[in-house]
Amino acid sequence: MKVWPSRFPTEESAEPYARNPKALAEKVYVGRMGNETPSMASLYIGRGFLQLTGYNNTKAFAADMGKPEVINDPSLLEKEYAFETAIWFFNSNGLFKLAKEGVNDDVIKKITKRVNGGYTGLAHRNKETKKIYQWLS
Repeated sequence: MKVWPSRFPTEESAEPYARNPKALAEKVYVGRMGNETPSMASLYIGRGFLQLTGYNNTKAFAADMGKPEVINDPSLLEKEYAFETAIWFFNSNGLFKLAKEGVNDDVIKKITKRVNGGYTGLAHRNKETKKIYQWLS
């Protein structure tokens, strides 16, 4: 309900999808990101360090990185290419350029929007990003 309030406005509407990732993916990802059927939606779920999601992203990653095997076995995105998916996504979406602007609320918000499509968890992400950046510095 917190992540998709428009799809699950009540506890009653959310209950069938609680602790049921296959059903949830089929509800929220079909007809989006290149997922044409419920089975595609549940196959091309978020995988890798940035949770690369959807057939279109998987297909683009496969083509750009020369990894056609991930189309038929997207579990490889988490097992073999978790780090590569994050680097690819950052590069493909201009996030490295944004990150060079520094670690501040505005940059973190812009990157969050490009990665998640919204701002769910922004306050937590802001806090953790700044903590990690300070640790790395």
